[in-house]
Amino acid sequence: MTDLPPQDRCGAIARALHGTMFALIAVPIAGGLMLEGLPRGTALKRLAFDGHETIGIVAVLLVLARIAWNLSHRGPSPEGAVRQRKLAKAAHGALCVPMIAVPVVGYAMVDAKGHDVAFFAWSAPDLVVKDSVLGKTLERVHERLARALTGLVGLHVATAFWHHFGLRDGALRGRLPSRA
Repeated sequence: MTDLPPQDRCGAIARALHGTMFALIAVPIAGGLMLEGLPRGTALKRLAFDGHETIGIVAVLLVLARIAWNLSHRGPSPEGAVRQRKLAKAAHGALCVPMIAVPVVGYAMVDAKGHDVAFFAWSAPDLVVKDSVLGKTLERVHERLARALTGLVGLHVATAFWHHFGLRDGALRGRLPSRA
C-alpha cells in the first residue's frame, strides 16, 4: 500500500489530535466500566477515579483545541457528493457534543457528590455545590451520555472501515500516521 499524496492527508497535528482523542475516549470508557467493580475506599479505586477525572479534563481541553485547529486549518477535500461531505461534517459535529458533555457532566457530578475532582496531582476548582440528589441525577446523565458517545464512536469507526474496505477512497489512510 502506498502512502497518499499530501493533498489527500490530514496534517500531522490533525492526525495526532485525532489519535489522541480516540485514546482519551476509549480509555475512560473502558475504565469507567471497570471502576464500579473496584472495592470501595481503596487506594486503587481512588487512583483509578483520579486518572479517570484527569483524562476527562484533558479530553475536553483537546476537543476544544481540535475544534479550534479544524476551524483554522483546512483538511483534505474529499471527492464525492456534496451530501456525503455535509453528512461527514454533521457527524463530526455530533461527536464533539458528547466528547465535551460527558467529562463536563462527570466533573459536575463528582462535585455535587462532595468529592474533589482530580487534575493530575491537584484538586480542580468546584463547579457546583454539594447536592446528593443532583449528584445522582448527573450520574445517570453522565452514564447515558457515555453510552451515546460509545455508540457514536462505534458508528464513526464503522464508517471509517466502510470508506477503507467498501469505498476504497483512502479516507482512513489519510487520518493514520504517515509511513514516510
